[in-house]
Parts: sequence; C-alpha cells; structure tokens
Amino acid sequence: MDSGGRRAERAGLAIGGAHCPRGVPRGMHPKVLSRLDGARYAISSRGSKTLLSETHSTIINGESRTFVYPDRFPYTAVCKLYSRAQFRPGGPWQETGQANGFLIGRRAMMTSGHVGPPTNGPWVIQVIPACWGGHSVFGPGMVTYVKSTWSWTSDSGSDIKMICELYDPIGERLGYFGYRGYNSSWEDGGYWTMAGFPYDRSLTYMSHETGIAVRDDDDGDDINVNGEVNDTTQVESDADEASGVSGAPFWGWWEKGPYAIGVHHGVERDGTISGTEILSCAAGGDGFVAAAHWARSMWG
Repeated sequence: MDSGGRRAERAGLAIGGAHCPRGVPRGMHPKVLSRLDGARYAISSRGSKTLLSETHSTIINGESRTFVYPDRFPYTAVCKLYSRAQFRPGGPWQETGQANGFLIGRRAMMTSGHVGPPTNGPWVIQVIPACWGGHSVFGPGMVTYVKSTWSWTSDSGSDIKMICELYDPIGERLGYFGYRGYNSSWEDGGYWTMAGFPYDRSLTYMSHETGIAVRDDDDGDDINVNGEVNDTTQVESDADEASGVSGAPFWGWWEKGPYAIGVHHGVERDGTISGTEILSCAAGGDGFVAAAHWARSMWG
C-alpha cells in the first residue's frame, strides 16, 4: 500500500470499494425470516480473555439476531466454510471446523486467522457463498474451494486474518465488500451489521444482526503485510455471537455500498469499574485494510 493510501485509511476513508453486480438487488432491507426449529441458546461462563474455537454463545442485552435469506447483496458475498484435513498419508479426511468468510474481490476472500486446518498435510476448505440450508441459493455452480492462503494469528486484534485465493472468480457474479479502517468517532453509533452461521442459531441457515454499536477499540499487535508493518485494532461491539461465526464480516453502509471494518473472531472480556464487560470482537485497523488490499491486488 502506498503512503497516500495509508493516510487515507487513517482518516477513515475507503481504500477498497464494494462491487454489486448488475442484476443482484441490494439488501439494506433484506428478506427476514422467522426462527427455525432447533435453534439453541446459551451464555458463556468461561473466564478466558478470548474465546475462539471454544463452544460458546454470547448474547448481549437480549437476543437480536434474525434469519435472513441471502439473495441480496452483500449477503450474497457472505460465505459458509467447511475445512477438512488428512492427518496422515492415506488416512481418512476429517472435518476440522466450520466458519465464515466474505468476498473482498473477484477471487479474494477474508476470514479469521484461526480458521485454517490445523495440519501441514493435505487440507481443503469448501466455500459456499449465500448459503441457505447448506447449499448456495445460486446453485452448485457458485460453490468453490480455497486455492492458497496467507494468515496472521497473534493477539485478538490481529487474529484477522486469513486472506484466501479462490479457484473461481465468484465475486464477479455475487459481488464483494469494500473495506476501510475504523474511526473512533463512530463509537456508540448503531451503524453496523454482522451476518454468518453461529451454532446457536443455525450452522447452515444465515442469520444477521443490524443496529450494532461499537463500544470500545483497543490497540492490537503489529503485523507484517507484504513487507510493511501495520498496526491492528480490536473493534469491540455489542453484537450477539457464538461458535461457528468466526470470520464473519462486520460492516456498515456508505453511499457507494457496504464496507467491512473488521472480521469477527470471538469475545473480549474487559475489566471495568463496575466489573467485567463482555464484548464481541472484530479485528480491524490498518492491518485489516492492508491485508484486504494485498489480497485484492494479488488475486483480483
């Protein structure tokens, strides 16, 4: 990223624009559906600072998520991920996790850094965009796989990030998010949306929450993106979240479309005067923007 782009990002200006293909309607007011049978709810009681792949559910100030049929942009660019790995030569393929991702280019996708298969051996990540009931609403021709990845996993600010190259340019047909850095002047404004597949709602039917407010932002670790050091930001909000939603986009609407300001990865527990405050956490900041920009420049 050039220095001019960096200055623009620090000023809260867009770095990468969004793309809504012709013929795909926008979804500022998408089709909301009633609760599905079998939904489960719980509140995590664990005391660790960051909850990533632990089975947990965190509901803040009451359940706020609803099911949404993903036939409108940018829900078309939210993806369900299944990762599988082979832990020994000739051994069985095993599912290693389910998560979320979101398109940031024609064949570039962002997800959380801890999503990748935990092995140096053979692995595969299946990508189902606009997933509803385990299938893409646009048909099996839109399902693709991850070809290559680059990830950063450190503290909760920089567990952004896995940027992924996809085999197929599905972003051309389904659209992709823009991206920009977080500006602290937005704190406490209910501007934001998050969508994905949390286990306590459904792992295969998309749900979303709107009107989310960011309550705090903390400094994260520095990360190296394409030879340049970038700071990261922990963007802490009152979004409801649960296991399975790691890698979901955290976004807002601007005149030119939806821009993600971070990627969800878990929960933060912050000590306050009145006790321990539990907040959802997305990883954003300069590092998030730089990683997304690099992915788009490499893979389109």
